[in-house]
Amino acid sequence: MKTISLLSMFIILNLIQAQQAGPLVSFVQSGGYMPGIAGVRDYANPGQDGLFLIDHNIFLNADTYYDRNGNKVNSIQGPLGNTIPLDIDISGYINSLMLIYATPKLPFLGNAQYLFIASPNYTTASARIGLGELINNQPIEGGASGFGDLVISPLMLSWGFEKFDITSGYIFYAPTGRYDTGANDNIGLGYWSHIIQLASYYYPKADKSTALLLMPSYEFHSKIKDADVKPGSRFTIEYGVSQYLSERFEVTLQGGHAWQVGEDSGGDVYWDKSVKDRMSVFGIGASYWFVPETFYANVKYTGTYGLRQQFNSNLFQVELLIIPNFLKSKPALDE
Repeated sequence: MKTISLLSMFIILNLIQAQQAGPLVSFVQSGGYMPGIAGVRDYANPGQDGLFLIDHNIFLNADTYYDRNGNKVNSIQGPLGNTIPLDIDISGYINSLMLIYATPKLPFLGNAQYLFIASPNYTTASARIGLGELINNQPIEGGASGFGDLVISPLMLSWGFEKFDITSGYIFYAPTGRYDTGANDNIGLGYWSHIIQLASYYYPKADKSTALLLMPSYEFHSKIKDADVKPGSRFTIEYGVSQYLSERFEVTLQGGHAWQVGEDSGGDVYWDKSVKDRMSVFGIGASYWFVPETFYANVKYTGTYGLRQQFNSNLFQVELLIIPNFLKSKPALDE
């Protein structure tokens, strides 16, 4: 499980709005969840209980905006209806530490394991924006850093079978990150997000060296803090293939598609509510168990495509998994 707040959109839009019409909510609202960030097997049944630590290190870059028709554009329409020339360069880093506790198998739930997940994250981003004649051809710059929105999964169940795994549950994103409408240093999204997910795995081989993932998600939101805007709901579907080439070395391919399915609503919505954004991602990665069943590292590149009303993203990621053998149940003694 993973959330990523691409706060660069706030930096850009809020800097533009500061030049135009004062504090306004950004018209770029993409929800809290981005497909393709979690590893292919991150949702697989853990098979053991105890504490798991997953540290996501994400380096991102963006330099293009795609309009409502999916076209690259070098200008956007401002809040006052005027045309604003746009030349952007965004970079950022996000560190998200996931703490996962897995119980032993629960016979009264069909041998499911209950998972509790908490994920704080720290984000830093900077943006350089050229706005043409708007400010005498002089670029403006902005940046932000700090702790973002807290991710919690209070209810997640995972079943493991010979050929299949199923993991399903509820995740919410609490608006703990700094957010003020119109500010140019926002870290959080400013609203609660709620996600229902269902991850299913198929293992063609008995040793589970090959894993196929399919995972739909549905996301809905509260109103934005101090604004009469409620972002529309979203539907995401992710897929992936993981293949171990040896006991320690793994390669992965994964992708996903995210669609806005509900309209943005509220009295402070100044943009065309009928326009619904979309995003597709595809990534390739490689992983290695440096210490078997204890320390694992994955490196991955993910790029976006098929965008509508979105900024592009190029992401390089390093994921570290540590199994500290902590809070693990003691094995039963032989009688």
